[in-house]
Amino acid sequence: MEGIFISYRREESAGHAGRIYDRLRERFGKDRVFMDVSAIEPGVDFVEAIDRAVGSCAVLLVIIGRRWLDCTDAAGRRRLDDPKDFIRLEVGTALRRNIRVIPVLVQDAAMPGEGDLPDDLKLLARRNAFEINDSHWDSNMAQLEETLGRVLGEAAGLPPPGGTGTGPAPAGRKNRLVWLISSITAIVVALAGLFTGVESLRNSVVRLFGGGSPAVTATNGTATPTDGQGPATVPMPRVIGMEEQEAVGIIRSKGLNPKVARQILSEAPPGTVIRQEPPAETNVTAGAMVHLIVAVPPEGPQEPPPGGEPQPPPQLVTVPKLAGTPLGQAEATLAKAGLQVGAVEKRESNSAEPGTVIGQTPKAGAKLARGKKVSLVVAAKPPEPELVTVPNVVQQPLERAARMLAEAGLRVGAETPRPTDRARPGTVMDQKLKGGTTARRGTAVDLLVAVQPAGGVTSGGANVIASGNRKIPQTYLFDLDSGELVRNGDADIWFEAVTETERYLTPKNGAAIGFTREKPSFEACSTVRMAEKRIPIQRIPGNAYACVRTSRGNLAAFKLLEPVGPSPGVMQIHFSTWRRAR
Repeated sequence: MEGIFISYRREESAGHAGRIYDRLRERFGKDRVFMDVSAIEPGVDFVEAIDRAVGSCAVLLVIIGRRWLDCTDAAGRRRLDDPKDFIRLEVGTALRRNIRVIPVLVQDAAMPGEGDLPDDLKLLARRNAFEINDSHWDSNMAQLEETLGRVLGEAAGLPPPGGTGTGPAPAGRKNRLVWLISSITAIVVALAGLFTGVESLRNSVVRLFGGGSPAVTATNGTATPTDGQGPATVPMPRVIGMEEQEAVGIIRSKGLNPKVARQILSEAPPGTVIRQEPPAETNVTAGAMVHLIVAVPPEGPQEPPPGGEPQPPPQLVTVPKLAGTPLGQAEATLAKAGLQVGAVEKRESNSAEPGTVIGQTPKAGAKLARGKKVSLVVAAKPPEPELVTVPNVVQQPLERAARMLAEAGLRVGAETPRPTDRARPGTVMDQKLKGGTTARRGTAVDLLVAVQPAGGVTSGGANVIASGNRKIPQTYLFDLDSGELVRNGDADIWFEAVTETERYLTPKNGAAIGFTREKPSFEACSTVRMAEKRIPIQRIPGNAYACVRTSRGNLAAFKLLEPVGPSPGVMQIHFSTWRRAR
């Protein structure tokens, strides 16, 4: 069945779409109006159902609110840029199949331009839009219903109002029919000697075809005589809320005579019918006078043309180019062109002068009726960056330095190891941004960190063969003996990821892991119990050190510098590896 499909975004215009759906369902029936909230059966594939519904409808209404064009998903991407976006699929399907698409503007939204739309929706910008204002809801909806009624009638192959249908036969056909019957009657009279009652038969035939008008049933607004003696009647159509020209055309198509008067009224849209007499859905005599009251703005009424003749089409003007001009100058340019400033949106820009126009809808060069509004986007100055004071973290342990920077609104940048025996390993020796200076919030501060010199000997007689800070990305393997990311054969530990949430610190190639809360040293790790078992990342103690017996038999210790983030994560460690001196 040819029907109406309502396309809308739930998070942006569900309320308006629901009201429009209820109103149209009352007018056209629930089986002819489709909206996903209530029309799709449970368990039915949503995409296939939408494709079938759009393909079978005669008209698609696109409900466009203020955020329709710029709605984003959870990742911050514009929904219309996603080829799988349901709204893009619905509208694109209708445009591709040459289905009538009517943009319905709510919330004082502006019509998108071609440059704002993806390629498969650019034709939408060329569709004449229909505005629905909350303060004139009933009159606007009445006009939309009348428009949809004509569209559905055309799709079903019905005759247009006032056209030929099931009404009385034309006068020419009737005269020829009477002439034919009269001829037959004359032949019957000539054979009067063979039949009786011929005169009675002839009189009956003449009364049948030459008397009063035959009765016709009132259907779709056609004339309805009463009993063959009285004048025909027609049902009065509802035209309140329609534009004057459209209302006059409908009244005339019903065989009635419109008479237009005007009334100053600021609450109603100028040029729309605010009252009719006789009222809608009453039977009136064919050819009767119908009085229409049309609203005009407070500036003063214009004299109606005699008999309510249709008004000339609106004058179209070219939208001027406004980009780069100050807002005040843009207003003057629009006024000179016969247009008005519509909604003004302020958008932060680092390249444009604050207060200048950086976007407009419709775009420059488009044709627009005189007096219509043009929406503008005006550049606004971005907020000044927040400056914070850099703390002095020199001679602080690396972990404490990282906390101090985070508390100040900064973060640790590159960590450059400096082999030295003048500072304890893991101590910050210098920082790139000096303490006491200012920097933007979120700036990275590079640090110079002390590490044990290669080949150094601990008090227990063990040589330090590798040490420093390293980053181990998720799924990578690390060799503590060399301090490098390696392939499987040389690895001691593996940042294993089974799923995004199931991740482990896994020993490799015979290495074993244990934990201690003592200060890491060769002697301390020598007494720790170790096992060749993998350990869930979230169970690694934040205040403990991991001791490792490497695949080459050496001892190593490391500590996480910060918690491991969500997948894909990175393990940031500070480590030392010892080999007993021989």
